[in-house]
Amino acid sequence: MKYTYDIDKRFNGKKLYDYWLEDSCYKSDRLMKEGGRTFKRFYNTLAQHIFDINLEIRKKANEFYPIVRNERSNSAAIAMALSLQTPYVISEYGIGCKDENWHDDTDDTREQQRRFIDFWCATEDFKLEMWIESKHCWFNVGKGAKWEFDTGSKKRIQGALKQIRDIEGLIKNGKATYGVKVALMSINVFCKREQTVDDLSELDFIPRDVTKMLEYEAREYLKQDVGVLVGALDLRPSIKTDKQDTYHIYGAEYLPYVLLGAIVLP
Repeated sequence: MKYTYDIDKRFNGKKLYDYWLEDSCYKSDRLMKEGGRTFKRFYNTLAQHIFDINLEIRKKANEFYPIVRNERSNSAAIAMALSLQTPYVISEYGIGCKDENWHDDTDDTREQQRRFIDFWCATEDFKLEMWIESKHCWFNVGKGAKWEFDTGSKKRIQGALKQIRDIEGLIKNGKATYGVKVALMSINVFCKREQTVDDLSELDFIPRDVTKMLEYEAREYLKQDVGVLVGALDLRPSIKTDKQDTYHIYGAEYLPYVLLGAIVLP
C-alpha cells in the first residue's frame, strides 16, 4: 500500500509521542515585512513531514531514524519533506563567488571559488524562496549534565550560521536570488538511561530553553536579530513502556526529544 504522508493523522490523538512548534523566539511581523507568517506555516508543516517520514521508516523498516544519525542521512528526509510541499527544490546548490572577500581564514580553494548550500526551495507561488543549511548536534539532559550545547555542537551551529551569512552576502552582491536564510539544526536531546531525571516533567521546557540558546548563539555570531522556530517531537510518553525500544533506538540512552530548530535570517 502506498504511504499517504498524513501528518494530521500522525500527530492527532493519544500516542507514545507528541509534536508541537515552539515559537517564543519568532515574531513574524517584526522579523520580515512580508513572508514571516508564510514561512512559519511552511516550516511547521516541514518539521511534521520530516518526523512523520522518520517515524514511518522506524515502524515499517525497523531502521534507525535518519534524522537522529548525521547530516548526510538527514538530507534524504529533508529533501523528501520539502518535495511534499513544493516541486521547487534543489539540493547542493552551488553559487560562484570567485571575486568575493569572505574576511575569514579559509584556504580551501574550492570554497573560495564556489559556495554550496544544502537546499534551495521556493513555495509553489514563488512568493517565498529559502536557502537552507542543515547540521546535526546533541544536547544532554541527564542528571548532572549542564543542559547546554557542548563545544562541538556550538561549532556545528556556527558552521551553519557562517553558510547563511555568506549567502546573505552573495544576495547583496547580486549573485544569488533573494530568499530567507535558514540554519536548520536537528538536535538529539538525550540522556543515559541510568541518568534519566526522576520526574520527566522536569524536561517540559527543554524545547523553549533550546530555542533561546539557538537565538543567543545566532545573535552572538551574526550580530543581528534572528527568528527561531523549533519543531519538537516529544518521545517522553514512550519511556519505560513496552514500546520504548521502538522510539529510543540506542540501547544505553533515552531520547526524550528530537528537535528541529530553524534559525531564520530574513
